[in-house]
Amino acid sequence: MTTKQGGKKKRTPTGLREQVLLSALEFTGGDLRKPFTAEDLLMRAWERDPVAWGLRGYELQHPDSEKVRVEIDRANVKGGMVGLGLFEKIRQRTYRLTPSGLLAASKVKEADPSSRAMAERTLADAIKDIISHPVFLSWTKDSATPKHFRDAGHFWGIAPGTPPSVISARIRDTDQTLANAGALLDERGTDEVAERHGKVLYDRTDIKRAQEFHATLKQRFANDLSTLRAVII
Repeated sequence: MTTKQGGKKKRTPTGLREQVLLSALEFTGGDLRKPFTAEDLLMRAWERDPVAWGLRGYELQHPDSEKVRVEIDRANVKGGMVGLGLFEKIRQRTYRLTPSGLLAASKVKEADPSSRAMAERTLADAIKDIISHPVFLSWTKDSATPKHFRDAGHFWGIAPGTPPSVISARIRDTDQTLANAGALLDERGTDEVAERHGKVLYDRTDIKRAQEFHATLKQRFANDLSTLRAVII
C-alpha cells in the first residue's frame, strides 16, 4: 500500500507490528527515556495507514484503539510488544522503547537510516551496563555469587513491591539485549564491536559470559521468581 504526502508516494510498512515500531521510533526520536501511550502510537499509525488502523466501516474517519492494543499487549509473554521485550510498560497503556525495541524499529525499511547507528550505540550502552555491573563482576571472580536474591534484584533493577509483569519484562529484556548483541556480531562477521577510535565496547566473550551469568541467576533464584509470580521463559 502507498499513501501520498506532499504529492509524493510513500510506501507503508507491510506488517502491523512494524508500523507500531516505526510509530514509536518517530514519536520518541529514539530516546529511550521518552514515554508514549498506546494512543500516541495509534494516531501515528492511523495517519500513515488509515485502512489498516481505522474503525471498520469508518476507516478514514476514526482510528480503532483495539487494534493497537492487540499489537502491544497480545499474548503478553510471547506475542505482544511488551512480551517480546520491545516495549517496557511503565504504567497503564504507557510505555518506553527498550534497546531491543529501538534496534527492531531501526530495521523497518521506512525508518530514518540514521536510526540504525543510534540503535547500535544504545545497544552497546546496554551491554556496557550489564558487563560493568558490580553483581556481574563479582560473579566473574566467584561463580558462587550472588548468594542472595536481593543482589540479583539489584542487577535486574527490581525491589520489593515490583509488579510481576515488570520483573518478567526486565529479565526478558536482558535476555533479548544479549541475543541482539550476539546477532549483531554475526551480522557483521566480527567478534567485537569497537568505537571509531578503536576502543572495544564489547566482544563475543563478553556476550557469552553475560549469557551464562544471566542463565545462572534465573536458575539459582527460580524459586524466588516463582514466589513473585514472575514468568520466565
